Amino acid sequence: MKTKVKEFLKSYLLLILIAAMIITVSVINKQSFIKTLPTLISLFVQVLLVVADRRAFLVGGLNALLYGLSYTMDGIYFSAICACLISAPVQIFSFFNWKKNAEGKKTPLKVLGKGKLSLTVLIILVMWAVVYFGLSRFFANATLPLVDTLIFTLGIACTFLSAFRYVDSQYISLINGGASLALWIIITVQNPASLNYVIISVYNLYRTLQAAVNWTRQYRNATRQ
Repeated sequence: MKTKVKEFLKSYLLLILIAAMIITVSVINKQSFIKTLPTLISLFVQVLLVVADRRAFLVGGLNALLYGLSYTMDGIYFSAICACLISAPVQIFSFFNWKKNAEGKKTPLKVLGKGKLSLTVLIILVMWAVVYFGLSRFFANATLPLVDTLIFTLGIACTFLSAFRYVDSQYISLINGGASLALWIIITVQNPASLNYVIISVYNLYRTLQAAVNWTRQYRNATRQ
């Protein structure tokens, strides 16, 4: 019994504390429900993602639509487009792709290797430049377009790499999480009502680090067998 309680607290105590903080801040700042809801769902999604549970993609894909709506309300248009038109459908595809390749309850993971990783980084940089210089002019009132387009580009890369079970996706996601945290800190300085998104960004960054470590360990254990 004590062991089960310890496991529960280990897995969900942080989630419960962060959820309480998010709800408290949203009430104090009178934040709209549609902006608070996706942050709460993300807490659970990240727990599933840490242990490479494919259900994270199904729930995360549906939650991406809610994020897209909330991003639009803050003028973060590239992140909104990425969430609704890319992240949502690709994450749902990821769920079925992981299920198709599952071996029992687990799904084998892969790594890109130096060559493919270098090519991926090059593609990300080129795509970021194209999006920023080619498309940001169509969103004249966009919030911090340089950072927003970086998050947009990294988000696409992470989503597709995760769909095909690459461990590298979590390391790229760490960079994306850092950029996202910086973005929301800047926005929150101007609008304290967005503090929830700073909290969830810190939480996501921590969980992504856990996922990177766990996915790497799971991949190495599988290759030794």
